[in-house]
Amino acid sequence: MKKTVEDSRLMRYLDERIRIRALLSFLLDEPMPGGARWAYVFGSMVFFALILQFVTGVMLAFYYGGTPDHAWDSVNYIDHLRYNNLDVGRLIRGLHDWGASMMVILVGVHLLQVFLWGAYKRPREIMWLVGIVLLGLTMTAAFTGYLLPWDERAYWGTIVGTNMIGLIPVIGPLLKSVIRGGTGLGALTLSHFFTIHTMVLPSLFILFVAFHLVIFRRVGPAGPFRGSPPTLEAQKEFFYPRQVLMDALGMLAVFVIIAGLAVVFPPGLEALANPANSSYNPTPAWYFDWIFELLKMIRPEILGVLGLPALIGIVLILLPFVDKKPERSPFKRPLAVLTTLFVLGAMVGLSVAAEAGYKKMVVLDQGSVLKGKVLFEQSGCLGCHTVMGKGGNIGPDLSEEGLVGHSEHWLEVQFVDSSKHFKDSPMPKFSYLKPEQLHELAQYVSSLGRTGWPDPTK
Repeated sequence: MKKTVEDSRLMRYLDERIRIRALLSFLLDEPMPGGARWAYVFGSMVFFALILQFVTGVMLAFYYGGTPDHAWDSVNYIDHLRYNNLDVGRLIRGLHDWGASMMVILVGVHLLQVFLWGAYKRPREIMWLVGIVLLGLTMTAAFTGYLLPWDERAYWGTIVGTNMIGLIPVIGPLLKSVIRGGTGLGALTLSHFFTIHTMVLPSLFILFVAFHLVIFRRVGPAGPFRGSPPTLEAQKEFFYPRQVLMDALGMLAVFVIIAGLAVVFPPGLEALANPANSSYNPTPAWYFDWIFELLKMIRPEILGVLGLPALIGIVLILLPFVDKKPERSPFKRPLAVLTTLFVLGAMVGLSVAAEAGYKKMVVLDQGSVLKGKVLFEQSGCLGCHTVMGKGGNIGPDLSEEGLVGHSEHWLEVQFVDSSKHFKDSPMPKFSYLKPEQLHELAQYVSSLGRTGWPDPTK
């Protein structure tokens, strides 16, 4: 009884000063159309994953050294932090690493659910747009965090990622230079990525998540796509207690999965980034695999790097303003469902192909590379292609073609008859070249962008 009196006094004290009862009522008395449902848990799961990223990120930042000469050592030190025979540092880093992938998946699934349920329609258009922004922030956070360990995988993966940005028309080269802080990756690059990852993005996340929640509370949940409004109103219940329990179990499931992956598959750490390691096979993070595969399939590259992603982005932004029909059931929107399945299937297929196609880069021979350089110049290739800022712009920029990962055979076929790879290609056929010359030319092209090999402009 005494405890009850004390609790009530505490409640009165807090209520008098911060109106705690009104706050709890606002948080817990949210009406749920159709009653509590497991389908409603995905938003809370995303929110929990984001909080986990914030907490583990702060823990890692206490020990991280954000310069090229300290970054790798600090991450290696974190990996070996132990407490009571428990690898605490490696566990926290694993939670953060796998949490990033989980964030990408959960945000994607949540957005997909909203789309299939038609919950982007009036009056929730603005909330949908904020969700698109949060998806972009999630991908940016995953990309900027990838470089921070400063190992071989992070270094060369970021080389590939920033090369993709450089292919954007007009502003691409400038963006690439600004992001890198110069022509290559170095101290400024790491400083830029660390600042964006730990200061800019968390601030934007807080801003847009708060905005998302405010809009959500103003317009309310869309509710199931089945059932008439009177029926859903009759089945309505409040957020507390059943939905709170379901959300808590969903968040627990997310934590268990992330923790399990962190323990069984710790992120690991490759060798210290070595810009001179021309034999390393650069690959992007898995969530960019499908774009990476498009790079190898589509010419000009801009169609793969910017064309399809831009098209998807434009469609997502315009969707709630174009699709004004009140019908929300996916069973009565077959075109939307089929389009979604096609896009998802294409992304998964391209990602699988990319993972299966990652091979060792072409082994280079110094003599063949030098002979290929001479042959490249004598054949007039610089008249069509740009290399290290010099040359023509009829064909694609080859300055970092050696990092794309084409095999020597693929390049030799490209030289002899490029139409076998790209229909209606304007590239002339160099079928008069002898096999040893094709080998030397392929060796030279494979060296472009790989540190330590000759600059063709000198």
